[in-house]
Amino acid sequence: MQDTSAIDIDLSAIDHNMSAIRRVTGDGCALCPIVKADAYGLGVARVARRLVSAGAEMLAVYSLRQAIETAAALNGGTPILVLMPVADLPREDEILRLMLAGQLHLVVHDEANLATLNACAASLGVTLPVHLEIDVGMSRGGALPDEASRILRAIALGGNLSLRGIFAHFSNSRSDEARTTRQHETYELVLAANRRFIPDGIFEHVASTYALARDARYHRSMVRFGLAWLGYGLDELEASAAVLSRTDLRPVVRWTSRVVQAKSVPAGTSVGYGGRWTAERASTIALVPVGYADGYPTPRLPAATGGQCVALHAPDGRLVYAPVVGAINMDQITVDVTEFHTGFCTVDPHEWIGSEVELVSRDVHALNHLPRIAAQSGLIVHEFLTRLNPRITRTVSLGGTGISADVVASTRPSIEAVRVNAAAG
Repeated sequence: MQDTSAIDIDLSAIDHNMSAIRRVTGDGCALCPIVKADAYGLGVARVARRLVSAGAEMLAVYSLRQAIETAAALNGGTPILVLMPVADLPREDEILRLMLAGQLHLVVHDEANLATLNACAASLGVTLPVHLEIDVGMSRGGALPDEASRILRAIALGGNLSLRGIFAHFSNSRSDEARTTRQHETYELVLAANRRFIPDGIFEHVASTYALARDARYHRSMVRFGLAWLGYGLDELEASAAVLSRTDLRPVVRWTSRVVQAKSVPAGTSVGYGGRWTAERASTIALVPVGYADGYPTPRLPAATGGQCVALHAPDGRLVYAPVVGAINMDQITVDVTEFHTGFCTVDPHEWIGSEVELVSRDVHALNHLPRIAAQSGLIVHEFLTRLNPRITRTVSLGGTGISADVVASTRPSIEAVRVNAAAG
């Protein structure tokens, strides 16, 4: 079967990002990359091994099933933290093996969850490593401070649970420094009030990607991050004195396809469902076999915010940006290459067929940089990544190169021109 597109994962970029994070956290702070949702859709089997080889001391997932899949990819006994409230521990061989090895770390979210995990561990004859989540304002999982204090006392009194970590999750460390400070203070107050119940050497972790980059005081003894190992997230960080910036990281993902058809249309021709874009001049339209079923996003924000672009290898070898025009289809998009067709091609638009199309670039300055496309479509980066269809071929590279904005600067249409095209379609 012929694939219509491929997502390339740059393993050397993962190494680079882990090294960059290690530099700002120091050797005394453990690294816990998050690999839930099949490593954000990139394949936990390949990614987990790379992260561990790059220095991860722990990996975090959401569910028990994800923990089994992640452990199967690892050769060693790297601990795996399951973030969801677990109400039952099935007597599956894989789960029992992880528990007996002490590799499975679970989270205590409240007193009912504490009792359930204690009973499950007792029935299985194991001691479970657990982390307590303190709800400092996210109001999602975790125990409020008073309940968290009671849980710490109960674990210290004995049972089948071994406290290995205490953590919190900030609700807006991307842009609200004051709120993040208050939530961090709440976390510290709970720890200070219960120090006699907390063993030495446990993992204290509050920093996701944004908090990790914002301030070293949030690093504590472990950082728990997702987007940072992927090379994303810091485009949006609002912090004047961040310890980590987007230029310190390298994006991991590049998504490519090829032109499968190209045609000339006269001025006044409408393109796509609803005729949302109409050619103002004789135009050359290229067809790319990728659409929303593959995870290519449909714009939801006003067209004035800017239009989606792809980068192409033009028939004369130049690297150019061209706007996506018309509606995004289930399995295809249309691209206006008129500006780059005139002057160097013959009158036959078929010269474009087979040209490589870069849907997502690793270049942080590119118009098709993943966070930029996500924002134009009203998505966050996490959502864009996890919407990429699993059927798309994943490839890996070492030091893979994308289309460089520096190379295409002379052939790139202006951002304003792109917006005009997008506004029409």
